[in-house]
Amino acid sequence: MPLTLTLGVHDLDATAFFYREILLLDLESFIPAPGHPPVLILRQGDAVVLFRELETLEALHPALLQNLSRHPLGVGASMEFQVPRLRPIEKNLARRNLHLLYELEDEQFGRREIWLHDPDGYLVILSEQQEQAD
Repeated sequence: MPLTLTLGVHDLDATAFFYREILLLDLESFIPAPGHPPVLILRQGDAVVLFRELETLEALHPALLQNLSRHPLGVGASMEFQVPRLRPIEKNLARRNLHLLYELEDEQFGRREIWLHDPDGYLVILSEQQEQAD
């Protein structure tokens, strides 16, 4: 069963820059209908993450989301993405002086991870699967 997760963000351009230019993830822009605000789409396997501006979400669902902007975004949520290589992303983070929360190298399982927050406070975990020695 595929999963679609919709996340509210303050600035769609900042989100696009972060995921596309810094994390080097494939991010699509989509306009659902003429005259509607754009949506960013990030696919990973059967899962899809949609990024929409908070004002758009509140306008579409006022009763449900009227208090959305009163609370910090990202609390308790994390997203994990597998990437081919972490090194180029680490260079992008260092070049922009962005804070890395955590770095893990698990030699037993051949796995490396980096943890960081996106511009809206969502926890992003990037993992790189290491080549297994034969």
